[in-house]
Amino acid sequence: MKSNILRVSFSLVCLMMAVSCSKDSLDINKDPNRGVESNMTASVILPQALFNAATRVGTGYGFLGHWLGYWCPPANYSPSGEEQSYNISTNFGAGLFSGIMDNAYDFEFAEIRAKAANENYYIGISKIMKAFSFTTLVEIYNNIPYSEALKGLEYIRPKYDDGKLVYEQSLIQIDSSITYFKAAKNKGEINDDIKFRDIMFKGDADAWVRFANSLKLRLLLHQSAKSDRAAYITAELSKITAEGSGFLKSGEDASVSPGFSQDKSNPYYGAYGFTATGTQATDFWRANRFAMELLKLSSDPRLGAFYKKVTNAFPSGGSEPFVQNSPLDYRGNEYGRPIDNSTYPSQTANFVSQIGGIPTAAAVSPGAIGLIKGYDQRLWVMTSVEAAFLQAEAIERGWLPGNKETAYKNAVQESFRWLNIEGSKTAADAAFTKWYTTQDENNNKAVSYQDADNKLQLVLGQKYLAMNGTNHLEAWTDYRRNNAYPAIPLSINPGRTSTNIPVRLLYPQREYDLNTASVQAQGAVNQFTSKIWWMN
Repeated sequence: MKSNILRVSFSLVCLMMAVSCSKDSLDINKDPNRGVESNMTASVILPQALFNAATRVGTGYGFLGHWLGYWCPPANYSPSGEEQSYNISTNFGAGLFSGIMDNAYDFEFAEIRAKAANENYYIGISKIMKAFSFTTLVEIYNNIPYSEALKGLEYIRPKYDDGKLVYEQSLIQIDSSITYFKAAKNKGEINDDIKFRDIMFKGDADAWVRFANSLKLRLLLHQSAKSDRAAYITAELSKITAEGSGFLKSGEDASVSPGFSQDKSNPYYGAYGFTATGTQATDFWRANRFAMELLKLSSDPRLGAFYKKVTNAFPSGGSEPFVQNSPLDYRGNEYGRPIDNSTYPSQTANFVSQIGGIPTAAAVSPGAIGLIKGYDQRLWVMTSVEAAFLQAEAIERGWLPGNKETAYKNAVQESFRWLNIEGSKTAADAAFTKWYTTQDENNNKAVSYQDADNKLQLVLGQKYLAMNGTNHLEAWTDYRRNNAYPAIPLSINPGRTSTNIPVRLLYPQREYDLNTASVQAQGAVNQFTSKIWWMN
């Protein structure tokens, strides 16, 4: 944690990881590697801070992809005993705590500088993204430092605050951000420099407000299992309705693009797609048979957008875990399966599908299909798909007005569009319509609103499928707040220690070392029984 120094956590002031800066763009220093506190304006801090937040959403939760049945190592990798057994330690995922807190500090410092300069637009960005950061920490750890956090020498060992309080205060901050965005727009403050430096919405204050409302709806839905929160939720929903801007629209992601190029690609593409030389970036992240089988069972056209076809023909006489429902050129592994090079020596990995859907390294995002569209694709914080499913669930629960079936179909259709099924929006819409209306009766019950016995579970189940590879943290939150739905299979690792996946991470060892009294005041913490506050 930041305890005795004032620092900003971006690696280079000028987005050196992600953008080629022109002489008069983001670089206000003659030496871009020597940003000093006096030069750290909100306009300089925020682009990298936004980039860091989006990178973490896309690439920071791979282990959750394993736990949740989306992804799986191939059978030629030695298993991770800690991850696959769920017997995690205070060092497991420890970088998330410090990384997100550092990111929150970037937004805090940007807000301080923006207020000093009367920059309403930048104050709005800082507030909403700081709320995003703190609520993310709650979703992973529950109680966290908040009221005394980010204060430098004033509180070198900040106390922990209740996760519910952090949520409530964060919603207040999001409301405040909306006020600042509207002020910036009404006062004509949004100039070309803001449009350049706002790498998320390019100076569109209304889009920021729609993202704010979408984030608020997400945080309210997280509390849906708590009956004692009904009045609070109703009051907060009424604010969203009264504000009137609505939510992220179809095709409108809260996503960043600082100027990706082939040699400085989107980090998601660089982690799961291809290197600058065109080789596969990794052979570790592969298909989990659970999510893959759900797609196969309903002949879902998104199968080839979430996963690639395998590169090797299936071996004669091959057996589990690779023999699965048709088509056999898409195959997943079982999470926790021990390494097996005896049955399929040296080629086991290639019998398991890789993730992403993109066919070659030459593809770029216009027209490309799948999660990995190209080095130039935008890097998301919240997708239009999630926003559509948030609305569908809220309408299904009776929280928002609207036709329930239409909202559900719109959300699933948005997933088809986002993945660019068949290569264009028009083709994706046609593929959705055909898939939704022409299934045989048995399979159609898996996707048809009218045929579903439990319509809320239908919405949540389709959201689970749609979140594959885009936001595993949100999928984990949905699983925990909805009584472990869908029923994801457990790791088959022989060292597994529990009959359920962890409901949280443990506080990092660094907190026990440096903020001892505060973290110990939280008592004994267990990854299976110490629940996040919005869980039943």
